[in-house]
Amino acid sequence: MTSVPSATDLEELWAELHDPRSGPASAGRRVRRVLADSPHHCFVAVEYPAARRVFSVVTDNIPTNAVNGQLAMSGVVVERGSVPEHGATLDLALRADAYTDIFTALVADLLVRLAQVAAEPGGVVVNRLGEWQRMLAGVSPGGLSPEQQRGLFGELHALSELFLPAFGPDAVYAWTGPDQQLQDFQFELGSAEIKTASGHDANRVRISSERQLDDAGPGVLFLVTLALDARQGGRGMSLPELVRHVRNQATRLGVAGELEQRLVRAGYLDTQSRLYEDRRYALRGRTVHRVTDGFPRITEQTRPVGVSDVVYTVDLLAADRFLVSDEDMITVLEKKA
Repeated sequence: MTSVPSATDLEELWAELHDPRSGPASAGRRVRRVLADSPHHCFVAVEYPAARRVFSVVTDNIPTNAVNGQLAMSGVVVERGSVPEHGATLDLALRADAYTDIFTALVADLLVRLAQVAAEPGGVVVNRLGEWQRMLAGVSPGGLSPEQQRGLFGELHALSELFLPAFGPDAVYAWTGPDQQLQDFQFELGSAEIKTASGHDANRVRISSERQLDDAGPGVLFLVTLALDARQGGRGMSLPELVRHVRNQATRLGVAGELEQRLVRAGYLDTQSRLYEDRRYALRGRTVHRVTDGFPRITEQTRPVGVSDVVYTVDLLAADRFLVSDEDMITVLEKKA
């Protein structure tokens, strides 16, 4: 079985290849082969004088869209290249140090994909690059904002504690939050929107559009609210710790790959996890409301004519009569026709 370097392994390789003594006169590349047992010839390199990181895969098949700008991504450039004694290559190069984490995660993922297939590598790389181009649309080199971290923590908590135990693998496929859908989870019989609220204002949640709490679609709609205390250090769980826990659950259920796709689309990269280690979340409470007629909200049907792009806050103290238990929600969403 081919040994595939992890993101950490790649960082160590690039560090070894980076010679700080190499000055402007030392043009060229310092190269190291990876996937030694694979039929594909893959290399990581540091190119001088710019000291930029490069990933190369030997191939005579370089699709036009790979090098004409169509696959351009922030911080990454796609080029034609060559490796002595091996021939033409498709190269990915890091063009801005701010994107180092993203570049390393991308190369690690490409190596996993190349280790799994015997197909011509140029097409494999280009197809995967297209997928990453779409997934990385919302990924920042500085990582997720505090608000995005808290939102992702909330969705993963709901996935781990509520939906995976009840729905098994289907819960991962129902997680649509990373795709910016109207609700964060969409099941056959209904949907659930996940909100997080700060501990000192746990009864107020921000709604981002007039459609988010609109139950006019198929099935029933639930609002799950998590009251979280966020602090640097101390008690609670960090986002990377929760990600590892959910990954373990997904692996046991056979949907680890599907979860990883969604984590990337949500903007979570392992190479940036260190940015989130110090922020911890303690759950103070969780409530579930069934959203139906009379619930305090603005919808497309109730907004005034001429008003659009609605963002508003719901005071959940005014929605006590719509409270249901976790079990009630799961029973409704599981109910067979």
